[in-house]
Amino acid sequence: MRKFIILSLFLFIVFELVNLKAQTITKKLYPLDDTYTYSDNTIRGMEPFLRTYHSTAGSQFRRISYIKFDLLTLSPFIQSAKLRLYTSGFSAGGDNAHQFDLYPVKLNSWAEDDVTFINYIDKVGADITTPLLASYIVPAGAAFTAQYIEFNSAALTQILTDSLSAGKRYISFRLREKNAVKNANAAVVVDFHSKEHTSGFSPELVLEEKNIDQLKASDIKVNNVMITSFSESKYRNTFRLPWNETVIPTVTATAKYPGTTVSVVQATNITGTEAQRTAKVSLQNGTDILVYSVIFELLPPPTDARLSEITIDGKPYEFFNINTANYTVFVPYSSTQVPLVTPKTYDPFASFQITSATAIDAASSAVSRTTSIIVTSANGAETKTYSVLFERLPELDIVLAIGQSNMSGRAPYDDVAGPMNNVFLLTPLGEMEISANPMNKYSNIRKDLSVQGLGPSYTCATKLQNYLSRPIGFVVNAQGGSSITAWYQAGQPNYDASISRAKEAQRFGKIKAIIWHQGSADNSAGLLDNFVSYKTNLSKMVQNIRTDLNDPDLLFICGELSERPEFDQFTSIVIQPVSTYISNSDYVVTDGTNLLSDGLHFDEPSVKLLGERYAEKIIDKLYKNTEIESVKKKEMPLYTQEGNQLKIQNKGNAILLRISDLIGHIVFEQKINSYETIVFTLKKGMNIISYSNLNNGEKTTTKLFIL
Repeated sequence: MRKFIILSLFLFIVFELVNLKAQTITKKLYPLDDTYTYSDNTIRGMEPFLRTYHSTAGSQFRRISYIKFDLLTLSPFIQSAKLRLYTSGFSAGGDNAHQFDLYPVKLNSWAEDDVTFINYIDKVGADITTPLLASYIVPAGAAFTAQYIEFNSAALTQILTDSLSAGKRYISFRLREKNAVKNANAAVVVDFHSKEHTSGFSPELVLEEKNIDQLKASDIKVNNVMITSFSESKYRNTFRLPWNETVIPTVTATAKYPGTTVSVVQATNITGTEAQRTAKVSLQNGTDILVYSVIFELLPPPTDARLSEITIDGKPYEFFNINTANYTVFVPYSSTQVPLVTPKTYDPFASFQITSATAIDAASSAVSRTTSIIVTSANGAETKTYSVLFERLPELDIVLAIGQSNMSGRAPYDDVAGPMNNVFLLTPLGEMEISANPMNKYSNIRKDLSVQGLGPSYTCATKLQNYLSRPIGFVVNAQGGSSITAWYQAGQPNYDASISRAKEAQRFGKIKAIIWHQGSADNSAGLLDNFVSYKTNLSKMVQNIRTDLNDPDLLFICGELSERPEFDQFTSIVIQPVSTYISNSDYVVTDGTNLLSDGLHFDEPSVKLLGERYAEKIIDKLYKNTEIESVKKKEMPLYTQEGNQLKIQNKGNAILLRISDLIGHIVFEQKINSYETIVFTLKKGMNIISYSNLNNGEKTTTKLFIL
């Protein structure tokens, strides 16, 4: 009997442990940003190590590390959390215990490529000294082998759950040493592997998250009708009611599993605040509670004649605005079919009538290239007209601009914020729009939009377009603080992200060149092996891009780093001899450039100069004394005469066209935009046609005789 009880108890414990495990999910988060500060204005977020040391000689000699995580994939049901950091270890003999203390960080908007010792208070906020989240202690004098150390405490778990409950997207930590540790008067600086370290032992936040499947609902109903958009993992639902509804609907729900109770707090007002318009569905199992929200919104009154969405060939138009009526959509040069436009009314009871475009070629009139949508309100009293004008682009020459923060740009661009003439930028959904600064705004790997500024792509594009006198395309996909290890081959995040965008751009033309500005993340002064490794990886990257884009001789141009002394070796060993280890390549110099007050990023005049140098290299390598003259001839206006009808197709930049008779009277004058076609009726006799290129002022005159 005793053996039976012991066996039963053992099986019960095993069952409970298995059951407990089944009710938790382990998740690992890796840093979005990590860096450390020390003594000067150097950005250290791209280095392979995070470092700690407590100096008694002054705060500027301390090493303090910062780590930031994205909480987007977490629920508030965190059971436990631990931060794991991999240290390279240290030898025996320290005179004090190593005590590594972990604190929260006030601001979460910082990025690893903009924090230095000089500006860290502005970027991450003043030091928070309470609560102390966790500590890790190594006794004085003890040696420590390379290994992960863990910070694990109730306070760490609590600050995570509090952040999630408050709806915060990010959380940051500060790691510092409490004691100054020396070994025979030499400072013992402890190295932890950063996310850039090639070892793969990145910092990691390991979380046990409760499996809340038993708390989920199987349905939620409004007035006994299932919500059509319901999903058991969608905790916020919007339910739209007729515009004149006055009765508050009744919400009911069913638990997914028996043993889970359901309670509902109904909305109190359907025209009040969001809180008043929200019904709360609570599902409880034991002490755990999961809440679904149903928010009521009244549909617009029957006078609403707006659209809520436009799709083009089944893809939502990414820049649609409910209050904007007219759009221009650029289609690739190879397109032959008129895209299908499908509208959706904001008021589901409104109606629309659509008149589709019949052509997309540049020679056709704007009317024939326009799809019009007339929306009529539900009561028939109001109408609103939307238009989508299609413009088929010629085959574009495209530049791929990649690298880190000095390619994305950090300089102000207020004086060059407008649309760029005949420069097209790849959008997030793989379409083209007229480019405007900041040109790195659509990068799928960039830092926060607020830090994107003027980069070299701007003047590179404008100078190149001015020279070619035809539309060009740009794909700008840079990331501040990124290392070559994220770029050099498939499987690495920045490589995969950028290749994906480059392939999307190939629908619109041919990628003619790569411009690359990167290296400060990998600069290690005096370490020749690091430079050799960088050259190997850079060569691999170019070869891999050429292979994936099916262009074995794609032009590659890289840029010198700024003229700070610590970059001299990198520039002389890696950048300047690039043509010796990468075929069809070149570099641009940074002579005469200056930095912003942060001491890290090029200022506005310098970044403009750098962009022009990139353009000059592209022109010299691809166009000068080769195809450019024939290109310009091809792009002169085309005149087609049928009787006394003259069709003029402008194939280049905008022009001012004048037609005069033999005695000099102007009989016709009109601006013709890029790739616009007009038809003009001429009187019989000799006519003199002249036009001025509005981009460069060149004037051309010809004669035309009509009988």
